[in-house]
Amino acid sequence: MEVKEFDLWGNPVVNPKLTMADYFLIPPFSIFYTVDGVWQERKKRWNRLIGDLGQARKDVLFINRAKITEQKNIATTSILDAVMSEILLKWFTEEGFETFDPFAGDTVFGFVSAWLKRPFTGIELRPEQAEFNQTQVDKNNLNARYICDTAENMDEHIEDNSKDFIFSCPPYADLEKYSDLPRDLSNMSHDDFFKIYKTVLQNTYKKLKRNRFAVIVISEVRGKNGGYIGLVPRTIDFMTEAGYLYYNEIILVNQVGSLPLRTGKAMNSGRKVGRRHQNILVFFKGDQKEIKKDFSELIPKNNYYNASTNF
Repeated sequence: MEVKEFDLWGNPVVNPKLTMADYFLIPPFSIFYTVDGVWQERKKRWNRLIGDLGQARKDVLFINRAKITEQKNIATTSILDAVMSEILLKWFTEEGFETFDPFAGDTVFGFVSAWLKRPFTGIELRPEQAEFNQTQVDKNNLNARYICDTAENMDEHIEDNSKDFIFSCPPYADLEKYSDLPRDLSNMSHDDFFKIYKTVLQNTYKKLKRNRFAVIVISEVRGKNGGYIGLVPRTIDFMTEAGYLYYNEIILVNQVGSLPLRTGKAMNSGRKVGRRHQNILVFFKGDQKEIKKDFSELIPKNNYYNASTNF
């Protein structure tokens, strides 16, 4: 059989009977199930390529282990999921789109974006992290740039209406402490955190071109009173107040890890369930009716949900 297609890793695609996963990487449903074997294998391959094991975050401390949510790697530190990044880039960008992350705390998204030919710019407060991120992408001659500064100063670095995709997985308030720097959001009270967080999120609106998407990956954090601080709903409020349309919500289901060990006591004494997921919040700026004009179809027109496709 003549091979006409190759996957991301250069392997020949020889099966002519295509499924939704062939078109979308995974079926475009509102649950990302990261424990799937195919997902995990793909993630391992990305991780080997990227080479970010948290080396520049070795001194990150969990402020209160009782508050740790499952998206965090208990053994070391939190690293963004590369497969999630790949999927979001495939679904909500086009090749050549310029992407931007105001809280670029690891190498993953910038690396994946540039690898997929989406030029990337990120802002990171900690000099050692910004330097590490830049080194990793430079090793592979990728079009990615990391700026060492606070996200509050994005106006000094990013022109208005210049970006095609906003992505960020911001600090989860004080769940992790990243540094002793005074402008580090993880050092701030929750009130101060939300003031800066709101300013940064809303400032992304004017940086994004019209008819483009923005994605924020976030989860909940418990406050001193034991209740959630409302990080997810307040993120939605901040973005919609800026003018974004709240467009999709996706649940990222994580591996169980040490969750059973930590949840038993919390459930027994305080009826607190173990949080095993993150929220992927998708927003849109512009007229959704024009999406089909600015974005290519992920399924070729001659295959679009016709009888020959195995859906």
